[in-house]
Amino acid sequence: MENINTIIEIGSFSIKTIIYSNSEKNSKIEGIGKSNTQGYNGNEINSFDEFIECIKKSLVQAEKQANLIIKECYVLLGNKSIKINKFKNSLSLDGSIVENNDLRKLSKLKIKSQDNFNQNFYTSHYQIDNDLITDNPLGISCNKLSMISLISMIDKKQINIINNIFQKLKIKIINYIDTTTSYFFYLKNKKISKKNLILIDFGFNHTNILMIKNKQLSFIKNLPIGSRLISDDLVKMLNVSFDFAEKLKISTINLHDDRNPTIEIPVWEEFGNNIKNKIEHNYVKKIITSRLDEIFNLIFKTLPDDKNFYSYLFTGGGSRIKNFQSYFRLKFGHDIQYLEPPSSSGIPKVLNDSSFMSIYSAYWLQSSKSYKKEDFLKKIDSFSNKIWYKRFVDLL
Repeated sequence: MENINTIIEIGSFSIKTIIYSNSEKNSKIEGIGKSNTQGYNGNEINSFDEFIECIKKSLVQAEKQANLIIKECYVLLGNKSIKINKFKNSLSLDGSIVENNDLRKLSKLKIKSQDNFNQNFYTSHYQIDNDLITDNPLGISCNKLSMISLISMIDKKQINIINNIFQKLKIKIINYIDTTTSYFFYLKNKKISKKNLILIDFGFNHTNILMIKNKQLSFIKNLPIGSRLISDDLVKMLNVSFDFAEKLKISTINLHDDRNPTIEIPVWEEFGNNIKNKIEHNYVKKIITSRLDEIFNLIFKTLPDDKNFYSYLFTGGGSRIKNFQSYFRLKFGHDIQYLEPPSSSGIPKVLNDSSFMSIYSAYWLQSSKSYKKEDFLKKIDSFSNKIWYKRFVDLL
């Protein structure tokens, strides 16, 4: 029997919706919606009516595709209202073999309630005798077994505001989830050759940074800067509308184009005259790259000193600027890869880009909880773990 679930991402640039079905064997995206965010800047609501209307647009698009009405959903957030804490819980085994009952004991820890935060609990990994890191300790003999957990804490002030919005939409919120843990578990469970990764979600008003070292979340940062700063610069310098500035930023300017063609810029039509100015491509490109330099110099200052030993992944709408990859390599000396939903995801090709990766990661995480076949960690049995751990110890 199939279960139908919905995730709605509240972003500062767009509202995205995924309706998906879950069966015992797999999951499938049934409907997708996307609308431009209005009345909300990523932290505060400026206009309740505009904000409600843009959420409705996204919902209706997904509902029409899935042929159903959304009555309940998960809400995905990724702004400064979220904090991620690590928690370590240990169990003394005195040389015994790790069994399922030991894992159950560790998982029954009590999280201290926080009046100001909504909390979600995730198991990150296990630690054997304060040394070996593993996702599946079953069958391994040890003196101490530790479980390292991530606690996602979302500010209840933000939750109360969004609760009021969804009450007016007559939609029940099942739970709030965050982009950081969604990205982390998606990357952790995918076959990626590099063990040390820096993921930069270059958004509209915010930039989220995750560092993953040996499949552990080692560093997170949310910076209140994003690609909107570029659009604001274009508006001021070229005297164009914000929508046209967005078009220039994403669709027109090529950061690796040295031909320097001319670009037609519309003049404000105060008297109904369709007048256009011609401006050199390199002049507009310089406006964009100057702001990019400032943003990423600040980002690099925030990263730990060992940042040069990591592979860089980019996602988010800000990284969709043409030939951003070439710019980043020439300026900072790092090759980058883009993190995007797979082509088989069920997201229409026209929408399937890095700006959809945050909600796709949340969909992957929520749907993979429903059936164990997706969880490759469960495929390792206790007997193979004994052999593997013995080989590891022999090498020490």
